[in-house]
Amino acid sequence: MSVHLIEAVRFNDAGDKVEMVRWGRGHRKADGSPGWEAVTLEQDVSLVVDALHFGDEVATAFKVGNEMVLGPRVHIVIPEHGIEDIDTIDHDVPGRTLADLPRF
Repeated sequence: MSVHLIEAVRFNDAGDKVEMVRWGRGHRKADGSPGWEAVTLEQDVSLVVDALHFGDEVATAFKVGNEMVLGPRVHIVIPEHGIEDIDTIDHDVPGRTLADLPRF
């Protein structure tokens, strides 16, 4: 099982669905803080959904000052239109939702 971190998102024109993410494999540094195993990539959100289906863990990562802070984990949601999407598990945490991540 891999751990992936999302650092930025792109929403659709309506602003209600994530279309793409900037993410990469994460790991814990020696001091316990999150870090990147490799470079981050901009990819379609369907790859995040696939990773979650395969049992990988996906979480958000927020930049606070010069440090990266681990945010809430991400899970699959199925809205009314039936197309799988993603959201944070604790989507009510102020300042730590997918909408609070930087946009690209």
